[in-house]
Amino acid sequence: MSEPTPSPRRGPAPTKHVDILWTAVRLFARQGVAQTTTREIAAEAGTTERTLFKHFGSKEGLVEAVIAQAVLPHLAPTSLDALRRVIDANGEDFVAWHEALLINRSQVIGASPELTGLLLVELLRDQLLRRRFEDAWRPAVWEPLLGLVRRLQAEGRLRRDIAADTLVRAFLSLNLGYLVTRHILAPDRAWDDQPECAALARLFSEGAARR
Repeated sequence: MSEPTPSPRRGPAPTKHVDILWTAVRLFARQGVAQTTTREIAAEAGTTERTLFKHFGSKEGLVEAVIAQAVLPHLAPTSLDALRRVIDANGEDFVAWHEALLINRSQVIGASPELTGLLLVELLRDQLLRRRFEDAWRPAVWEPLLGLVRRLQAEGRLRRDIAADTLVRAFLSLNLGYLVTRHILAPDRAWDDQPECAALARLFSEGAARR
């Protein structure tokens, strides 16, 4: 499992803030938030707990900073903007678009799976974070997907007896299930994204195709 790239320098503020932040990212991802102490983070970052609290106020403040300054920027907006471009570029061939989309997401998550794992844990724990993530996710993922499915239904390429938003939810559930299993639950398996993503794209297309 790869680790996020740490700050290239160690030193006084503001670089010390970055040192602590990325040290926390590594330890949270490796050990979990609850199992990691501020004393461990400070020692690993080459500083003191007093300095850590000076920068982040508390452990809760540090966790919030990790999510806001490290995890969310990794997944949004950069990767979500890339996702929007994949949708726009491949929408004419539904199966090819789905395959490209899933491979693109797998590459992004695979670059730093520990950040995705940390985000999933914190999304389950923190209602405010869920709202913030939804604010970035809805316009970048949900709305483009819904627009594409509605267009394909209007063109007669997808079935109309199932509501567009239901098809999008089924689509997301299938893809997220693959990505979480692939990178979080069973990362040591011999996965091969190309044929597996192609198979998932064909399966969804056959189920969603107009009858």
